[in-house]
Amino acid sequence: MSLRITNSMTRQKEEFVPLDPEGKKVLFYNCGPTVYGPFHIGNARNFVVVDVMRRWLEYSGYDVNFVQNLTDVDDKIIARATEEGIPAEEVAEKYTKLFFEHAEALGVRRATRHPKATEFIGQMIGLIKSLVDKDHAYASEDGSVWFDVRSFKEYGRLSRKKLDDMRQGERVLESQQKLKRSPLDFCLWKAAKPGEPAWDSPWGKGRPGWHIECSVMSMACLGSDTIDIHAGGADLRFPHHENEIAQSECHTGHPFVRYWVHNGFLNIDGEKMSKSLKNFKTIDALLEKFDPITLRHFLISAHYGTELDFTVDNLEAAQKASTRYSDAYREALHLLGDLPEPEEWENHEQLVEVEKRFAAAMDDDFNTAQALAVLFDLVTIVNSERARVERGETDEKAFLAGATALLGVFREVLGVTCELEPEEEQIAGLEEDLLQLLIDIRARARQDKQYALADMVRDRLGDLGIALEDRPGGTIWKKS
Repeated sequence: MSLRITNSMTRQKEEFVPLDPEGKKVLFYNCGPTVYGPFHIGNARNFVVVDVMRRWLEYSGYDVNFVQNLTDVDDKIIARATEEGIPAEEVAEKYTKLFFEHAEALGVRRATRHPKATEFIGQMIGLIKSLVDKDHAYASEDGSVWFDVRSFKEYGRLSRKKLDDMRQGERVLESQQKLKRSPLDFCLWKAAKPGEPAWDSPWGKGRPGWHIECSVMSMACLGSDTIDIHAGGADLRFPHHENEIAQSECHTGHPFVRYWVHNGFLNIDGEKMSKSLKNFKTIDALLEKFDPITLRHFLISAHYGTELDFTVDNLEAAQKASTRYSDAYREALHLLGDLPEPEEWENHEQLVEVEKRFAAAMDDDFNTAQALAVLFDLVTIVNSERARVERGETDEKAFLAGATALLGVFREVLGVTCELEPEEEQIAGLEEDLLQLLIDIRARARQDKQYALADMVRDRLGDLGIALEDRPGGTIWKKS
């Protein structure tokens, strides 16, 4: 089965065929953050689900050139700079660093490139000049430049909005009448205000509008007027992505994007989670209560295109689920004594069928909910086979090794696995050695009938959140 993607432009599920003549390279762009504060769990949904899409494309054999921008000049950044009493560039630098820290905590890998808007001011001016020269844009008396929406007949194609409907009920303020021809026209270049970041341009000092940034950075960094996939949250469909299409296609004369992908909202108390509603939960606050794998599991627990409800119950369910497959993997590795080779699962027909089901789920519009269901079926297989080995019902560990290797593949594709830094790995290894020493002491105490000592070791470890389980093959530990 080949990959099929729900294209927001056509509202249909379509077979994915890259622009690359050889069908190997994929040009993928995702709208990144405006770096003026910590991102919240609603923002994180986009970053995580797009990371899974990229991982699956790469696992499927594609060479993915993935670009995710950083908007480092914007009204919100300027407002935060005023609030914190520091220059706007310091605000952008501060929250860019925080963005990467939180994204990496959630297992989101860095893009091939993270371009900053301020690095492409010259190219933005060039694209705006092209639109002015082609009568798709015009300058107003204050030095701002506006895109003439009426000049693009297909405006509204993505959002299914009609110009006539958008014009109904419009109220044009006197200030708007002086600046732009229609309230629907959007800003390409903002005239400078005192104290704001500004660059020289043919229309005077100013800075780029938000929409022009993504058009320029996507085409410049991916090296093509037309890109394969453009992703973003559902709230960006209009006006941001609609405006990207208009200005890009008027500039190049070519289709801008082949597959538009939008993730659904994350809701809280029945409303979209957003900073404007002040009902958001920041990642740093949530990481104090839940581990990163739990948060990531929660964010991919539903199909990316559907809305997802943020509730404590859903987070706790995700925590239990992530603990289950993490424990299954760790306990199997403990029994095997070594990390199995990734290809070992290919030697077993039952596991090949499981892998096919997982692939079918991911090829069906990146259906992570169904893929997680297959992962848990595999967890049952791993636990069952490990139990057989521990009970001595079989001395053959090849099937367990294969199942464990496949479980590792699934976790890597979905990103629900920890990647520790070398120092952390050393600490984790020392902790496991110390735990094993206590388990050995307890076993020796039981052998010598010193049951009080054995019970004390078990109980004290329990107080520390470590549960011991005595099995036929030996004692194992897990976090309680």
